[in-house]
Amino acid sequence: MSGMEAALASGVLQVAGDKLVSLLATEFAAITGVKRDLSELQDIHTEITSWLSAARERAIQSDPQFPWVVKLKHVAYDIDDVLQEVQLEAEKQKMEIDDGQSGIAGCFCAKPKTFAFRYKMAHKIKAIKVRFAAIVKQRTDVNTLVSNFPRDQPVGTRDRTVGEISWLSKVPEPKIPLRDQEKDKIISKLVECNAGENNMIVSVVGLGGSGKTTLAKHICHDVKIKEHFGDAIFWVHVSQEFDVQKLIGKLFQTIVGDNSDRHPPQHMLPKISEKLSNKKFLLILDDAWHEDRHDWEQFMVQLKCGAPETRIMLTTRDRKVAEAVESMHIFELELLSESESWNLFLKGSGWAEQDLSSDYVQVGKEIIKGCGGVPLAIQTLGAVLRDKKQISTWRAIKENNLWNVRSINDRVFASLKLSYIHLADELKQCFTFCSIFPKGYGIQKDHLIAQWIAHGFINAMNGEQPEDIGRDYLDSLVKVRFLQNPYGSWNTDTYNMHDLIHNLTRQILEGELVTCVPIHTTEKITHRYRYLSLTPFTENVDKGLFDKVRALYISDSKPSFETTVKNSSCMRSVVLDYAIDTPFSLFVLKFEYLGYLEIHNVSCTTVPEAISRCWNLQSLHFVDCKRFVTLPESVGKLRKLRTLELRRITDLESLPQSIGDFYVLQSLQLYNCSKLQEIPSSLGRIGNLCVLDIKHCSSLQQLPSDIIGEFKSLRTINFDGCTGLQDLPRTLSVLHCVF
Repeated sequence: MSGMEAALASGVLQVAGDKLVSLLATEFAAITGVKRDLSELQDIHTEITSWLSAARERAIQSDPQFPWVVKLKHVAYDIDDVLQEVQLEAEKQKMEIDDGQSGIAGCFCAKPKTFAFRYKMAHKIKAIKVRFAAIVKQRTDVNTLVSNFPRDQPVGTRDRTVGEISWLSKVPEPKIPLRDQEKDKIISKLVECNAGENNMIVSVVGLGGSGKTTLAKHICHDVKIKEHFGDAIFWVHVSQEFDVQKLIGKLFQTIVGDNSDRHPPQHMLPKISEKLSNKKFLLILDDAWHEDRHDWEQFMVQLKCGAPETRIMLTTRDRKVAEAVESMHIFELELLSESESWNLFLKGSGWAEQDLSSDYVQVGKEIIKGCGGVPLAIQTLGAVLRDKKQISTWRAIKENNLWNVRSINDRVFASLKLSYIHLADELKQCFTFCSIFPKGYGIQKDHLIAQWIAHGFINAMNGEQPEDIGRDYLDSLVKVRFLQNPYGSWNTDTYNMHDLIHNLTRQILEGELVTCVPIHTTEKITHRYRYLSLTPFTENVDKGLFDKVRALYISDSKPSFETTVKNSSCMRSVVLDYAIDTPFSLFVLKFEYLGYLEIHNVSCTTVPEAISRCWNLQSLHFVDCKRFVTLPESVGKLRKLRTLELRRITDLESLPQSIGDFYVLQSLQLYNCSKLQEIPSSLGRIGNLCVLDIKHCSSLQQLPSDIIGEFKSLRTINFDGCTGLQDLPRTLSVLHCVF
């Protein structure tokens, strides 16, 4: 696993290195006296990066000579934690100065806490130096490894050197002839109307990564299918957890188009029946695992209300599942031949065989042979190798001992591991962060990018906007198949992970991601935890569990952390996806450096005034919060807030005037706030606002006459569904508005 550990640590250090460069140039570092400490840290950073680069290329899976790799990974995390703390302290001090206090030098010298901060940082950096020195003393093979590692040579070609290929260049979706043949056969079964085949079920069976979901998407977009079923094509992701009530909720969302969290099952079922009654439709049940015939019968009875021509298509890895649902036709996907695999690799990577020297062709074909004819493995490796122009890298992948497994499933997973190891370093943490969400979870694009920003994964320079860089990063992860667009999502900016890719992220963060609260914890163990992803649980939580945790995701639970969580300087993002109304969780106010907060189904009239303690908040989201009437005036103290979203807050009546103090606010999103009557005039003071998105706020009647004010950056303005809105201010009428 050392190769994976080295790759993860390299990603952490890439982000930390960017922070180091910017911090060393700041006046804050010079005046507070931490510049010398940071310079020492930079030397350690450079040396660790060199070692990890060699270890990553070797990608040793379990060599006992490489225990130092794991230790270096933990040192890399600590370096990043220290730099993040220095960076945030610098920003905090600057905000205090901008609020009218004395000049920077006088301000720092007058404050004892500045000296205390410098002492604390020096102590932490000294501890890192001691640990690093111990690793240096223990290791005996690193110098040999670094000196003997082959130097990269440029890609050889028959006639010329391959030109630069941008990491972010567009890669068209390659077609697979074999899958096109299988698609045509399946479509013919779905559209034909044979007697005795009412409500017929067609199942597609294949290995993980063989292209079942992709094939189902192509079928849904086929002209014949669209002509036959019209707009009655629905998609439900089943997943490993089979729960009839949850499946009904998913059916309700995709068929009725409403949020299932707001309705009991007895309300959803009649609505589903009403929409499907005597209607010919196609329902895709994607990624089914459950084998119990009785449970499937309980669920399928909800679909009997459709017309006889109704069709259901199920995708699964196990033929037993297809038999349990009593499939009329079962199609087992074939694996690709070696020639089909090579052609798919070339199409997905952007390489042309005539541009590759014989060495690359030979090594490339041997690599692809290891993928076992599974499209996901081939496409992922191909997309990563498109920017690898060194034959040594290709050979290192071919000769890696991760391939030393027998089963096809293990070889596919080996190819995904190697794809991660050779992923661009700046993308590694962005990718592994997604493991915090459950399988099948719909990740909203802007929410994900905002969380990356809050974690410091994106370092914008030279006037670049971090959101723009984040979009490029996300596009890159889509191109290498690490993220994908789920079919049938209401929002085209929603993404999820293939199950195998999700398994990969969980394995990479093994020991650092907690998905269930451990019964017994020690200080040594809790200091390894970086991410908490807690779905239904009732256990007591050890307060030490949060010491190093950077991100928290909670779903379907009603936790009580107020007495167990202590103040944390590491927590960067919190998503509380409550299934039912829950009191406001006060424990989040203990996270001073929290940058992202998203809460669903909280029950409160307003947020506590103490939210202003979370001065680093950059993205704030409230969804489906009952009795929520307004935000407190104290939110105006959140000077770093870039995004404010209030979605389906049906009792919201007003926004505070202090909203005008959000000087860097870029996006204000108000959706389905049916009682909202006015927008504060202070909004016009926000010159950086880019997006003003107000939808289905039916009680909103007018906007302040000076609402636009000094807006210079406004790109999007939307009043869709605001039926009560009368006249627009004159300054607004010249902009392109959507109603």
